[in-house]
Order: sequence, then C-alpha cells, then structure tokens
Amino acid sequence: MIDRRSLIGSLPVTGFGAIATAHAAPVAAVNLPAPILGPRINFAQAEKVMTELGLDAIIVGSGVNVYHATGLDLTSTRMGHGPSVYAIITRNDRQRLSLVAPAFLYYYTVALDHRGQDYPVYVYTSPAAEAAAGEEPPATPLVIFNDRGEAPLDAIEQGRADTVAATLALRAERASAMFALRKALSDLGVGAGRIAVDLPPVQRIVAAAAPGATVVDADDALRRIRPVKSAVEITLMRQAAQANCEAALEAVQTVRAGGDVRDLRAAYFASVARRGGRGVFMVIDRVSSPTYQATFHDGQCFSIDCVSEFAGYHGDYARSVYIGDPPANMKKVRAATAKSWDAVREIIKPGVSFSQIRAAGKESLRKMGVNYNISFTPHSVGLFHDDRDGSQSLPQPGDPVLEVGMTLSVDCPLLEAGAGGSSHLEDLTLITTTGSEQINDISNRDIVV
Repeated sequence: MIDRRSLIGSLPVTGFGAIATAHAAPVAAVNLPAPILGPRINFAQAEKVMTELGLDAIIVGSGVNVYHATGLDLTSTRMGHGPSVYAIITRNDRQRLSLVAPAFLYYYTVALDHRGQDYPVYVYTSPAAEAAAGEEPPATPLVIFNDRGEAPLDAIEQGRADTVAATLALRAERASAMFALRKALSDLGVGAGRIAVDLPPVQRIVAAAAPGATVVDADDALRRIRPVKSAVEITLMRQAAQANCEAALEAVQTVRAGGDVRDLRAAYFASVARRGGRGVFMVIDRVSSPTYQATFHDGQCFSIDCVSEFAGYHGDYARSVYIGDPPANMKKVRAATAKSWDAVREIIKPGVSFSQIRAAGKESLRKMGVNYNISFTPHSVGLFHDDRDGSQSLPQPGDPVLEVGMTLSVDCPLLEAGAGGSSHLEDLTLITTTGSEQINDISNRDIVV
C-alpha cells in the first residue's frame, strides 16, 4: 500500500509557491513571475515559413494572433469586438513587425505596453474633412484626456502621454485604418506582394489598402510557425507548465470520500488563478463536462487532465488519484503506463516523428506483455492546447517531426472501460538540441489522498 504521508510530504516547493498538504491552512503564498513585454513569435521560424510559402507579409487581426506577434493582450478582442488592431509580420530585417491601431485605443490600452518596444505603430483616427477622389483626407488629431492641472500627472497618465507623443513624432495619425495600413505596407515595400491574412475582415481591409496585392489565407503559415517557440515563449511555457502542475497537485489534496467532483474542479481553477493563470478545462474521471455531478468514494482510482493558461501559454498535466488503496488491476495499469511513458521519453529528440512516438509506447507495452489500450498521442502545446490545430479548419495532414523549440505533450490515457477506474499520465516536454527536457515536475506519478 502506498504511504500517503510520505507522498504528500514529498510534493515540491518551487518559485510558484509551496503545494498545500491535505491539512494546510492558510494556503501558501505564491510568488508570481515578472511580466514579459514585447513580441512572443519566433521571427526566425516565421521567416523560414514565409520563405517556404512565398509570402511577403502576414497580417493578423484575431486576438491570439496579435498577441503572438506583439505580446499585446487586448481587452477589446476578449470582449468579442471585431478586429481593429492589425499586426504586420514581414521578412524585412529592418522592420519585421509593425502595428496598426486606432488612436484612442493605442493611447488608453496599448501605449503602456509599447514603451521600450522598437516596432513602429501606425495610429488612425477619422477623416477631418472630405478629400478629392483617390486622395487621402486629413486625419482628425488624436484626442487624449484633458489635464485638469490640479495635481501632477501620475505614472500612468504621464507614461501614456509620453509614449503617444513619441509615436506621433515619428508617424502622424492617418484618417482611417485602411489609410494607416496602406502607409505601413508602402513603407515595407510589400503593397503589391503576396500577403496572408487570418480573418475575413482583415482580408477586406487589406484588399482595400493594397489592391495590387495577392491575398491568401494565413492558416497554414500560422500552424507552421506556432510550434517552434522563441526564447520568450519557452520561458512562458516553463512558467505555464509548472504553475499548472502545482495547481493540480494543490487542488487534489482537497479530495475526500463523499466530496463532489465539482468542488475539485473549482479548487483547481482557484489554484490556477492564485498563480496568475486561467483555468481552461479539467477532465475528471473521463468526464469533461462541467455539469457532471458525482461523489468520490474510498478505494477509487480516477484520472485528472488539467489544462490552464498563463500569459496566453498552456500547461497540460494529467495524473491518477487514489482515494485510499486502489484496486490491484488499476495499480498494474498505472505501473505499465508509467514505464511506457519513461520508454517514450528516452526517444524524444529532434527528428523523431509523431508516429514513432506512438509506436514506441505501444512497443513498450508489448514488451511488458500487457495489452492495455493506451493512446500515446503527441501534440504541440503553446498558444493553444494543440498549436497545429489552433483554428477552425481541419488539422494539418502528415506526420509531424519534432524540432528544437517545440513543447510537446504525449497523452497517455487508458482508453478502455471496465478496468475498475480511470488512468491518465501527461507531462510537458521541451525539445532541445541534445534531446528533451521535462518542464513540469514529473515526480508524482500517482497521487494518494
């Protein structure tokens, strides 16, 4: 029988705070990492993909794609507003990234995060007067908050005002988003090039701003760019993976026989929030629906699959939880799962394909003489739960191959009924030049409460 006290006592303490034990009160403090400003995207990977696809520019307007390009997490897109901010990515070494933004939103929302960044911003307002056909009208001046003069400007007000003044000193306001985008594309020399866009509204404004351009869908390019992370993205993935792991371990210590599965999910989401993240989903005992209601019982072995995001990047972590001593057959499943995952980890390195990962897991089970149906499903984790399938179109075909800078999950759930419980094991792995590295704590293969 597994010693509960020794396992709980072994839970790690890291920079995100200590994991709470079953009787810990109050909850341990969490030290949040410092925020990181600026672009997330791997520009070298973007240039490689754009060259392969013959693209001169990629223009994006969706919230997650603008965030990937710039690091700007816009409240407007989270609120469901249509695109009004556009990020332009090119192969131009002198201007890899440009931003087009409405003037007041730039002043009120973007300016503080744009301080210290070297990418140019083209702000737009509205026409101040009519213009002759084919000519650009004069732009209405950007309006900022009036200074009442009753107190010195604080850091927020002064920071906004200074950043806006510096931006407009380099590039004056334009009369509309179309004219701002046209100016940006002209400066970049890609107005007649091949331009990929991510949304229909972006396609329409690009067509108006650059009628001589060839406009194509950016979906394929973005799928190829996302999996290979920049140094900033790898830092954020490390933070997201470990915070998610700790939140899951902290949450399961609240489980007791007779408790409700919904309370566990709420505890997990709360633990994620305390670490500066946002809960995305928690699968409990094979059920993903948040409306599922059931009570835990002694002798139960159930799986958890926990996904959260931190600064836009996802952690993905799965374990099995024992309430007391689990059935002997579930112990065998768990032991075989752990051993096969260790065998898979030994082969993970650049150049290995997803199909080889799946085959290695199945071969490990065969050598053990067991016939459990465990999937060993790899997927690239980052801005999405699966970076290669972060849109509404079909997944990219083929057999992906691991590259340096990918962050990989290999799902190892038991896909069979009638086993006396549920089982899952999942960690996040960074692909390095010499092989791979686990970026969340992997010591707790099974959790006893």
